[in-house]
Amino acid sequence: MPDMQVVRSRENPHVRQLDSLLRHKKSREESGLFVLEGVRLCLDAMDAGLRPKSVLLTPRVLQKNPELAALVWAAPQTVWLDESLAERISDTQTSQGVFAILEPPPARLEISPQGRYLLLHQVRDPGNLGGILRTAAALGTSAAILCGCVELYSPKTLRASMGGVFRLPVAQSHDIHGQIKALREAGVQVFAAALKEDAHPLECLREPGGKAVLIGNEGSGLPEDVTVACTGSVAIPMQGGTQSLNAAMAAGILLWEMLKSD
Repeated sequence: MPDMQVVRSRENPHVRQLDSLLRHKKSREESGLFVLEGVRLCLDAMDAGLRPKSVLLTPRVLQKNPELAALVWAAPQTVWLDESLAERISDTQTSQGVFAILEPPPARLEISPQGRYLLLHQVRDPGNLGGILRTAAALGTSAAILCGCVELYSPKTLRASMGGVFRLPVAQSHDIHGQIKALREAGVQVFAAALKEDAHPLECLREPGGKAVLIGNEGSGLPEDVTVACTGSVAIPMQGGTQSLNAAMAAGILLWEMLKSD
């Protein structure tokens, strides 16, 4: 195990880098790095084959979680943190005392004519995005495609995904029309989640063949030109005058319906 020289100052260069990456999107974009905080998230990344550039942790968290030894050995650099310093740096209310700095995994998207896909357009809430990806991974979605969404590797999105971002192929794009076209040309039917008079019932997602569901912005939904570009629209039946559902809830219902096509 590497020597334990415990860092106590927030001015330490490794700690300053961690602090900046946790708090500033610009730092993540310019460096091409992001941070995972917490035992479970760090181990999920390891299980997915990711290897950290560096690990910063307290001696105590390693004593309590000996499985973290694999994370420490995998990292070219280990920085040992004082307990109070870890608390001050943490992006959560109660620090677990372990942080990993990583490069994002390469985008993975192979479209299969029989696949089940999730398209997200301008989802802006990190909690929604993370929750949707967690659900998509749990329900065996083939891949998620994010178009103009909130930052994928922000700490809030990563926490909400509960490791789902590492268990699911995720691609990012700014061209929603291009992604819809690519899916349709591959033989995948794309259904926009929209309350329209000619919307298909949920059962259409259970039919044989490749399917994709498209979910839009939490407040404004999907633009008309995006909806028109799809195979059709699909609506979740609602009662009591309800006009819409939370984006994460809608995604869960639609992905569950696609799962029934097996």
